[in-house]
Amino acid sequence: MAEKEGRKELFRALADPPEEFTPVPFWFLNDRPDQEKIAEQLKDIKAKGVDAIVLHPRIGIPEDVPYLSDAWFQTVRFIVKCADALGMKIVLYDEGMYPSGSAHGMVVAQNPDYASKGIRLSDRPEGGEVIAAFADGTYLVYGFTGGTIRGIHFGEDDGEAGAPKSADILNPDAVEAFIRLTHDRYYEELKECFGNTVIAFFTDEPCALGRNAAAYREWVPGLERELLAGGGRLSELKALFTGEKNATTALYHRLIKKHLRETFYARLSCWCASHGIALMGHPEASDDVEEELYFQIPGQDLIMRRVSPETGGLLEFDSVQAKLCADIARHLGRRRNANECFGVCSRKPWEWHFTGRDMIWYINWLSIRGVNLLVPHAFYYSTAGKRKEERPPDVGPNNIWWPHYRRISDYIKRLSFLMTDSVNGARIAVLVDNNRVPYREIACLYENQIEFNYLPVALLPECEVRDGRLCIREYAYDIVLDVYGLLEEDAERREGLSGVCVSASAPECCIPGLRSVLTDAPCPYLRAVCLKKWGTQMVLFSNEGEETVRTEVTLPQRAGLQLVDLWNGKAERAAVRQTEGGTAFSLLLPPCHVLLAVVEEAGAFDGECGKEEDVSAPGREPLDWTERFVLEERTDNRAVYRYRFLRETEEGTERFLVRGEEMAECFCNGKPAGVSFFGPHVFEIGSLLKDGENGVNEVKLMFTGSAANIFENAGLPFGLEKA
Repeated sequence: MAEKEGRKELFRALADPPEEFTPVPFWFLNDRPDQEKIAEQLKDIKAKGVDAIVLHPRIGIPEDVPYLSDAWFQTVRFIVKCADALGMKIVLYDEGMYPSGSAHGMVVAQNPDYASKGIRLSDRPEGGEVIAAFADGTYLVYGFTGGTIRGIHFGEDDGEAGAPKSADILNPDAVEAFIRLTHDRYYEELKECFGNTVIAFFTDEPCALGRNAAAYREWVPGLERELLAGGGRLSELKALFTGEKNATTALYHRLIKKHLRETFYARLSCWCASHGIALMGHPEASDDVEEELYFQIPGQDLIMRRVSPETGGLLEFDSVQAKLCADIARHLGRRRNANECFGVCSRKPWEWHFTGRDMIWYINWLSIRGVNLLVPHAFYYSTAGKRKEERPPDVGPNNIWWPHYRRISDYIKRLSFLMTDSVNGARIAVLVDNNRVPYREIACLYENQIEFNYLPVALLPECEVRDGRLCIREYAYDIVLDVYGLLEEDAERREGLSGVCVSASAPECCIPGLRSVLTDAPCPYLRAVCLKKWGTQMVLFSNEGEETVRTEVTLPQRAGLQLVDLWNGKAERAAVRQTEGGTAFSLLLPPCHVLLAVVEEAGAFDGECGKEEDVSAPGREPLDWTERFVLEERTDNRAVYRYRFLRETEEGTERFLVRGEEMAECFCNGKPAGVSFFGPHVFEIGSLLKDGENGVNEVKLMFTGSAANIFENAGLPFGLEKA
């Protein structure tokens, strides 16, 4: 696509984002299926700009609708038919309920020997096959773990008598049974929809041991011989149960993961590819690497607030997941990568206290790292009874922002569009291996706006060295950052990077020449990613901190800039000035906000510098009107305020902010003037104001409190923050 035409298409897509980039939420089918209710919900979901769902069976389905039964597929076929009529896509979830691999216990029911097995440390040589005997009189015993999965009927949850038995997904025969029972059956029922309405199968954190099997470790028959052949010592395996590490435990983990990839992931990947759909979902751990190579849509899950706004999103173990998954997709040439997000990310002690600010912070955090397919956890078919207590909150139809969800879905689409078919500006490749992914060691790169991409050592054979740079697909790296000394473990790896600059220290890379943009002061919470899409250069900024970023930013290009508000796709030309280093402009970016700067095409910028002023999305800082509003009405979870004024007697009336919690809707002279999902809330009302001496203007604000107030009587504050 020519640059000029590409730029036009880019702005058109930002104004009206394509359906392809929709969020794809888990839709918890968790109650008796009712066709009228199903059709109404899907129509409502579609109307909110959500064009695909993951069909996820969940606890609460009645027992007279058994999993994978004729009654189950009658419902599934109806859902797919409705989705097709609405122009929606369906991702099939491969389990009832999770972790994947057991077909709701049917694999074990078919053959009890397929139940999860593993090794445990025992005082007696009983209960299975003795793998090793230790000098202290203990034994490694291989036997059934008793592991289970979470089921779909009441009474089938963790610790309950009906919990389905988990299958040993390290056993090839058990995996083949799982595929026959699940994948083949879905294809038999829906084959005409595969590759069109049905686009993928979602597999969810597969686990060979099952849940509630903490005393066991994974094993496959004959693994002791593989360990010995690799230089391991069986006596060192005892460390698996004490938390110690040694050469044998390291070898053990490598071999187990290799077996799991070849036995489970490879089979599912091949099945999906041969049936015209993608394998999506995610492996068990945030730093799993080679498992992702088998996904047509690599994925991860951001759950349980393991990464959070209050800790900054850089120093947690799980903080690697979004960037790692996105970079694996880049280097594999996969267009999309996914993240199951928001699950159990509420603010304790309340299960439904998940704020609009939290949701947008997570969306921004994922997107700036390259995630381009968001899987919100979850939209609930039903919240009746105990269902509302099952891994809440609902982040869709049963939350306060649902009437305005179209704004959220369009916002997600714009970000996902930008992160698809684009190339980032990384000049540093950070080497990683299975479960060895640096994060604290490289936090300084984020904090100094220095881009990098994680590069698995498994992909080094696909790289080549050209002019001193390590090249793979569209990327050419000036520096290889080897924090963990992975190159020293393999002479062939070292030789393959001959002539490339290799560093072991991220701080050594924190130099101006490697920064994506320059700032006039340190901005440790500002993230900046350079993007090139359809011939157009852009920079996406995100503020992950708690304070507004105020700085002058310099981009290396000498050109004009268009600043795009990704909440509406509207662009305005920035006031810029030319410097020796490029083009500078004043950035004002509030917390939890992003801003897209699009570099104007060559020749469009006349070299004239605009006057210096703060620019953001949108414009200057508004006046604070919080104290002007008067409370008019207050109910259990809603507060209404009004302010009346003559335009001539007030300055700065076109744009204002108020401080308050949680969601705020604004009406000016009876007409909608916008909605804000978190404070401070900013509204533009200029086009709705009346002029003249008798032109009294009325602004109404309607605040809605947290869903925790509805479902848990939490009593969380809402409304204006009055002094």
